[in-house]
Amino acid sequence: MIIPMICSLIIVYFFIYGMRGMQAKANLLEEISVLEQEYSLVHERKVDIESHVALLQPGHVNPDFLDEKSREMLGLMHPDEIIILDK
Repeated sequence: MIIPMICSLIIVYFFIYGMRGMQAKANLLEEISVLEQEYSLVHERKVDIESHVALLQPGHVNPDFLDEKSREMLGLMHPDEIIILDK
């Protein structure tokens, strides 16, 4: 009587705390959600960079974007412009 009870307690223990148990599964699911959030941020940044690169292709440079970037890098402005800095 005592041996089956001990065996069942051991099985329950390893089911909960074992390598493939519920605790390990919960940890993996948490890690997956963190990595999915990180992936979405990286993917969003990649799409943003690709759109900026597409605007500066040698065959068809977007003049507005080129003007904006050159003014930003060189610190130039026209006399009738007002610059509002955004951080």
